[in-house]
Amino acid sequence: MPNILMMPGSQRRKTPRPWVVEILLTRKDEKQGENRVTVQIMGDEYTIVGSATDDYINDLIKNVEERIRAVSTAHGDAKLSKTQLAVLVALQVTDELQQLRMEHEKMVKLLQEAK
Repeated sequence: MPNILMMPGSQRRKTPRPWVVEILLTRKDEKQGENRVTVQIMGDEYTIVGSATDDYINDLIKNVEERIRAVSTAHGDAKLSKTQLAVLVALQVTDELQQLRMEHEKMVKLLQEAK
């Protein structure tokens, strides 16, 4: 799973804060085949920079957008800001990651005990 680092960028766009999201699949000094893809998330434009393919990046974006819609729908008439939606989605993803880490550690421990 790639690490994602958000940092200010210089991409032209209509909204006041441009962002570049860098997907670090290798160490910065080992980066190869840099790819740039401009996408829309919640109506804001982002430039994704990294060695990931366009398809992979677009799949990530679809997943994020689906999660945002699900959180928004779950909160019904509550008018959540983009920041609130992003934080709630980040909490969901972090919870899933933590659960997977705990399952992984449990499996590793079981495998080590079986040896």
